[in-house]
Formats: sequence, structure tokens, C-alpha cells
Amino acid sequence: MRLARTVMPAAVAAALLAASPVAASPVAAGSIEIGFAVYGSGIRLANGTFAIERGDGRYETRIEARGTRLVDLLTGWSYVAEAEGRLTAAGPAPENFRAERRLRRKHEVRRMRWDETGAVEVVDLPPQSAEDAAAVPPEFRPGTIDPLSALLAVAAALGPDGCSGDLPVFDGRRRYDILARDDGTDTLEANRQARYSGPADRCEVTLRPVAGFEGDRDEGAFFEYGAERTATVWHAPAGPDGETVPVRLQLDEPGSSFVLHLVSATTGPEPGPGPATAQRASSDRM
Repeated sequence: MRLARTVMPAAVAAALLAASPVAASPVAAGSIEIGFAVYGSGIRLANGTFAIERGDGRYETRIEARGTRLVDLLTGWSYVAEAEGRLTAAGPAPENFRAERRLRRKHEVRRMRWDETGAVEVVDLPPQSAEDAAAVPPEFRPGTIDPLSALLAVAAALGPDGCSGDLPVFDGRRRYDILARDDGTDTLEANRQARYSGPADRCEVTLRPVAGFEGDRDEGAFFEYGAERTATVWHAPAGPDGETVPVRLQLDEPGSSFVLHLVSATTGPEPGPGPATAQRASSDRM
């Protein structure tokens, strides 16, 4: 079903690509959580949250997305992923990544671990086929980052010219580059789906396949052999304390268009040694 195979990439792409400007200072301590909704053809398909915590030279990120009632009834789709690692002068250095996806009766879990040399270990439950496990040759894996850590790397690459960055990403199955480029400024208007109105910087984000796409031959799928995917992201100072956050993302595919809208943004202080108990302030700037 096209819906099931597209909503997840749209939601994840939105969180990791659109959220790139969130951490305008990637080493600043504290936390931020973004709530979003994904629409296709004007129908609300999925809801989710994306969160970042930074402190003591480390970071943690987490995304949760789930289909709306109708999507859940038809597909049972949900996606949860989290990553952690060190903040270095060169950008985020991931250590662990875990993703869990449910679709109908399928339940898939992926764990990835980076060692100090940058080598990556991937464990899947149920295991990948031998062909899929070897789809990305070993020489393409060192120096990569996971999809969630990619947002912090983009934030570190932000400069006076706006959004910019070329990121080598390995998600455990495919290797691709994420290219972010500044694309001017627009004035957005609020509507029943979009809460933000006002000026917003536009960023063009492209996913460029590198390796592991040989088995992706379904025409029009989000991951398709030899096909780049480009999304447009608008970001603006719509956080509760004026933080720059993504307010809209549009992903056009053959025959369909998906739009993600910001629905909330909350912040908190640097997390303590125990579970985060940040008192969150809801944004009233949308």
C-alpha cells in the first residue's frame, strides 16, 4: 500500500531534515520538543513528536510517529527511533541508534552501534537477508551518521548563507547523502492545517542515493533505485523563546504530495543525571 510505505519516510524525513535549524547552537545545553502532523491530499495521515536533549558534551534525539485513526486501522503503522552520542568539534559522533517499526503484522527492530574508529555494527530483528545486509559495502560505512544525528550535523554546518551541509548517512540498510541548500525567503499564511504565519526561510533538502538501493525497484516508492528525493523546508523563529524551528515541509512525489506542519514547540533546561524532568513552556508564537 503506497500510504504505508510513504508516510514513514515523510515523517522521518521531516524530523531529520526540517529540524536541521532547530539547534542553531549545536552545543547549547537544554532540550526542545517539536510536535508535527503529516498531511497527504489534505487528509491528516500521521502525528508525531521529535525531541533533542543536549548537555555535558552529549546529545540524545528521539522521534515518535503514528498514523491517525484511519491509517492505524488500515495499516497499524508506527515508527519510533532514538539516537545518542557525543558532541565534538567536528559535529555529532553517534554511538547508538535504535528504530522500531510496526506495519500490519510486521514488527521490525534495528540497532546500530558505532565504535571509536567510526565502524558500524548493525543488528536487525528479524535479521535482514544476506543480500540486504551486504547491500552497502564496508568501505561506504565509516564516517557516516544515523538519520537522527544528521540533524545536529546540519545545525553545525549552518552559516551566514542560511542552511547548508552535505551529510553522509547510513540507516542500516541504505547509504545516502543529505544535501541542504538555502533557497530564499517566503511569507507563509496560516490555515486549518498550518498554525504559523509570517516570514520563513526556505531550505531545499535533497536525499541522494549512494549504495544499497539496488533492490529498490518499485517505481514511485520513497526509496527508489537511482532516484533523488527533494523536500522543501520552511523554518522560522516560532519556538517559545524565539528559537528557529521547522514550521512546514513539503515532499512532492510522482502522483502525490505530502506536507508536514508544526503543531507545537516546547523547550526545557539542561537534563539532569536522571530522567529528564524539564518543565516545558508551550509556544504561543504560532
